[in-house]
This record gives sequence, structure tokens and C-alpha cells, in this order.
Amino acid sequence: MVDLVLCIDVGCSHTGYAFSSAREFETRLLDIHMNEEWMSGHANLHTYKAPSIVLLQPDKTLAAFGYDAERRYVALQESRQHDAWFIFRRFKSELKIKQFRKDSVILEDGGKSMNAIALFSLVLKYLKEHFLSSLQESGRYGPMETVTRDYNIKYVLTVPTKWDNASRECMKLAAKKAGLSPTHLFSESEAAARYLGLIPIRPSETSPFYLPKPNSKQAIVNLGGCGIDTTIQEILFDGTIREISKNIGAGTGATRVDSDFLKFIGTLFPADFIEAYSKKHKLDFLELQYEFEVKKKKFTMESELGASLELPASIIKLYTTRYKQPMQYMIDDSEYVGRIISRDEYLILDKTVMKDIFGPAVKSTVGYLTNLSRDPELKQCDAIILVGGFADSPVVAGAVRFYFPNSNMITVEGADICNLIGGVILGHSQNTVIRMTSRYSYGIGMAVPFNHNAHPRQKLFMAKDLQFCSDVFRPQIFGGKTYDIGAFSTVTVLRLNRSQQKRIRIPVHVARLNNVKFTTDNTCSVLGKLTVNIGDSSNGKVTVNVQMALLGDDLIVMATQDGSTETSSASFPLQKPQHVGFEALERTCIIMSRMIVCCCCLLLTLFLECQVTEAYAPGECNLKASDLGPDWYKVPQPVPEESEGAGYEPSYVHMPCAPTTMFEISVCGCTNLVSLIFTSMPTDMKIN
Repeated sequence: MVDLVLCIDVGCSHTGYAFSSAREFETRLLDIHMNEEWMSGHANLHTYKAPSIVLLQPDKTLAAFGYDAERRYVALQESRQHDAWFIFRRFKSELKIKQFRKDSVILEDGGKSMNAIALFSLVLKYLKEHFLSSLQESGRYGPMETVTRDYNIKYVLTVPTKWDNASRECMKLAAKKAGLSPTHLFSESEAAARYLGLIPIRPSETSPFYLPKPNSKQAIVNLGGCGIDTTIQEILFDGTIREISKNIGAGTGATRVDSDFLKFIGTLFPADFIEAYSKKHKLDFLELQYEFEVKKKKFTMESELGASLELPASIIKLYTTRYKQPMQYMIDDSEYVGRIISRDEYLILDKTVMKDIFGPAVKSTVGYLTNLSRDPELKQCDAIILVGGFADSPVVAGAVRFYFPNSNMITVEGADICNLIGGVILGHSQNTVIRMTSRYSYGIGMAVPFNHNAHPRQKLFMAKDLQFCSDVFRPQIFGGKTYDIGAFSTVTVLRLNRSQQKRIRIPVHVARLNNVKFTTDNTCSVLGKLTVNIGDSSNGKVTVNVQMALLGDDLIVMATQDGSTETSSASFPLQKPQHVGFEALERTCIIMSRMIVCCCCLLLTLFLECQVTEAYAPGECNLKASDLGPDWYKVPQPVPEESEGAGYEPSYVHMPCAPTTMFEISVCGCTNLVSLIFTSMPTDMKIN
């Protein structure tokens, strides 16, 4: 049977699940799926996680969960039938500050209580059934009969790092009662760290990528909805992780922003009005909060504009009926005059208003991180990585960049789902080192000494009386071979001896076949370029070392000038597998498009001087006729280290088909007009 891993993360403010099969993990380990159908009822609010809200019937059976629970309870309130029901909001927050025990109880909004194990069991059972139902509807793994027969479901739960063994046993007991067996428990920080080791992360765009190393420390800071947790992870020599939960004082979470928004509404409108409205139109008032949730996710401190909130029609009608005046009159008489505009059904907030709403939560978070950065133990960490729902906010990311510009704090994209994805990966493999097989080959283009028996003559060029072959594909990652994730390949050395050179741009190529020899082959295409700033090159000789490493969905390329401590690095997405038929169609279309472009450019060269964009390395030089013959032209060319004395000096290239017009180029190995045209194409036209 094939393993199918389901990871469930019951958070203080939001809950969700993710899953993938063993086949998907082996083919592409980050091909992980999450439920995308947590529908809030708001047109623009769709989330990977649902609010941690449970609605139970009077007999303590689960009636609804998440957004649906919130709406149904509001409907019960409006019909005055809610007294006997149970509504638990953020039910895990009570276990955040204390341990989970068999006799632990959780209070609901109305003051009624329930055993924590029984409540968690109901939630886990609901999420399991929701997962199976979504599989049946999507047919992702075939009919449910096939899933039941061919797949073995492994359940993974993420739990707070500070929970002790007794708390974990209580969670296992709740999972067992819910029918989740076998169940594997991992700490939230451990799961997050597993995912973070598979994606390219770094403190800033100019910093090297951070990759965990043995005998080092890192800190995982979970900026959750209800507070902040910090865990120091010591990475041992064998790659295993030893975790220490760190108490650095208190810090508020994302829910503080929600409560401050409600305070803002309470100060904008008259107190008696907003109290009456929230009781009379509970669903519409909830819709207003969802509207703010959408705007909250998009707002940044650098935004020129604030937010435009669409008000429910009921609040406008009730206000104008009661006060016989437009809302703008109320705004102009408040502290928000000049900062809020009422226009039709919209309330347009100035960016200063949004900053005031975010201010207390951001100030608390920055204060927490400031204390964190001063802690002696945290100073020993190579990186402080921020995860959790509030860390995913652009406002928080901007505040970290502003207040800690030169620190080792790292914000990541998708910070709210790190532990979910990491939990799935741990469910598939708990090995300290994850290996993956590369589907394609990845490398750089360069020049090598010319071999008359192996190299085509049109790729011949000369540098300082030596003959070289251009456009040679030098792979560092080979298709079909297996590599350790995050481990760099052997070094490829580029030696440049062009004096006063300030930078070099190294093109990174992907080859769909293993027998590719040249970067101009149809099955080879450009992923992008890595720019390396060159230090002192007054002696005319510079050596650059290039290495590559595979991550989950990305290729990391790192280049370092010999003798320098500065490293240049870039990440490129790994090429996804394609069907053979699609690849054939793709190649045919590209060949046809190139033929058309070639014909057009041939006609244009009769009348115009063409300027081709930089394609291989920086530095400008003119393609000029030489005195070696009518078909020889000068062109710069990078060469390997082993070629003594060669480099970016003006070289000679044989171009029988060269035009008579002058071309201004900086290109490696363009030995005829057609190759010049192809090199000048946009990257998306060069994919083969």
C-alpha cells in the first residue's frame, strides 16, 4: 500500500490540514496539498486555515467548525436559541500557558465547560472526515474505494514545543478516540524547521542564503494569533535537533489587531449606536470584521494608501435613519477628520488610521524581538526565523526590516503554513538528511579549449593566440542522480583576467537531457543569471568559484571571488516535469517562432544597426572586423581556469555568416547571425 500523510495543526487562532502521498513526495517532495475550501462567506476571504471555533449542540455533538460555526452561532443568537449550545473560540489558547492533562477543561463563551480531551477528539474527528470528504469530491487519488484499498493514511499532529510528555500523551489519546491511528506527534518548531530547510531563505536580498549546518544553533520564533513562542534549536553533528523552549516575556499576536479594529469602530461610531447595531445585525457586523481581515492581509507600512472598507448596507441605513445625516458629518466631528472619507458604501481609511490599528500589536512584537536579540543565548544563533500567522503579515515583515536592518532575523513567505508543510514532510521521512533525485541537469555556460575532433568549427574563437570553444554546458547537478538537500556540488572555477572588470553575470542553464553539450541545444534553456560583483581586479586576474545546491523546489547558485569573504547567491525554480507530447509540441512551436524571428531580423540587418542585449557577462565591447580575414571578428569570451593566460581580453571568433553591419555585443559564443538572434531573445522564448 502507498502511504498518504495527513498533517493536522490545531492552532490557537486558526486550524488546518495538509497532505500528500508517498508517490508525490518521491517525485516532488514539496508537492503538498492544503484544503482551499474554508469559505468564510465573504467573497474575497478564502484561507488555508479556518478559525479555531467549534459549535456543539446541546448534547455535545459537533455541529459546525470554523467560519461555519461562527455564522451558525450568530444565527442561533438572532433566533434566541443559543443558550443551550456550546461555542468554543480559540479553545487551544487555554492550554498555551499550561500543560494538557486528562482532567483539563476548557470554557466556552457562555461559561459552560467541557473536558479538553473530549473536545479535541471531536475536532480531530471532524477534520479527518472533512479531509476524506474533500478527497472523494476531488478524486485526486481516485474513487474512495481505491483510496481505502491502495492507501495507508498516516496521521501527523503538531503540538506546542513547551508541552511535556504527559501533554503529548493526552493529545495522542484524543487522536485515538477520533479514529486517527497511527498518529505521530511533532513539535510545531520542529515541523517548521524541517520545511524551512527546504526553501531559500535569507535576512535580506543581498545576504547569502541561510542553510542549517551541523554544530550550529537557530531560533524559531512563532508569531501566532494569540502570542509569541520562541524555541532554540541546537543542530547536532548527526543532523538531529535538540530543542529548548525559551521564555522571553510576553508578546501579543495577530488577534490584538482584530480587537483594536473593534475598538476603532467603537470610537468612530457613537457607543450606543454600535452596541445596538452589533446586537440587531450580528451577521452583518461579522461580515464587517471579515472585510477588515481581507484588507489587513494586504496592508503594508510602506503603502501610500490605507484601506477601503465596504460597509454593510444595514449599518448605513441604520445610521442615516437614526441621525438624519450622512456619515461624513460624524467623521468630521471626530478625531478622524481629514483621515477618513465616507463615500457611498465605502469607508476610506487613511494609512495613518491603519497604522494606528496595527500600532499596539506591532509595538509589542518589536519590543519582544528587541529583547530576543539581546538575549545571550539568542546571540549564539546563526539565524532567528519568524514563522506563524502574524509573521506572514506585510506589516510585521516591514517592521522587522526597519527596526532590525542588519540582523540575522529572517521572515519567510507562507510563514503561517510552515508547520503544516513540515509536518507532512516529517510524516514521510524523519531522516535528518533528505535526498532527492534531480530530474534534469543544471549548470552554467562557459568556454573550454577547442577540440577539433569534438567541437563544431562555428563555435571556435581565439583568445591570446589560443583556440577555445564557446557555449559549452558545464553541469553541476546531473539528471537522474540523487543529492542531499542543501549540499553544495563540486566547484566550477571561472578565471577572468580582464583588468578593471567590476562584475560578471553568470547564466544558469537547465538541460532536459543528459547528453547536452552546448547551451544552444534545443533541450537546454536559461533559468536566469547570477550577478557577481568583482573586487580588486587591478592585477587582471580574478578567479570566481561557482557551486549549486538543490532545495525542495529551488536551485541555489552561489559564487565567491577567490580571496573574498563576500558571497553572491541567487535561487531559481526547479523545472517541473512535463509530458513527452507537450515537450515535443513546445520544441516545435519554439523552432517555428525562431525561424520567423530569424527571417525578420535578417531583413532588418540590411537597413539598421542592431544592438543585442547582454547575455553572458558584463562589460561592453564591439564586434569588429579583424585583420585575420573577412570572416573573423573580435569578441570577449570567458574561459576556464586551466587555460593559462586566457580571459576577457578581446578575442577572435570565426563567423562565416556575419553581417556587414556593426553589432554591439557582450555574448559568449555567438558564431553566426542566427545564434546572435537567438541569444537576444527574451528568456521565455529560449525555453526548450
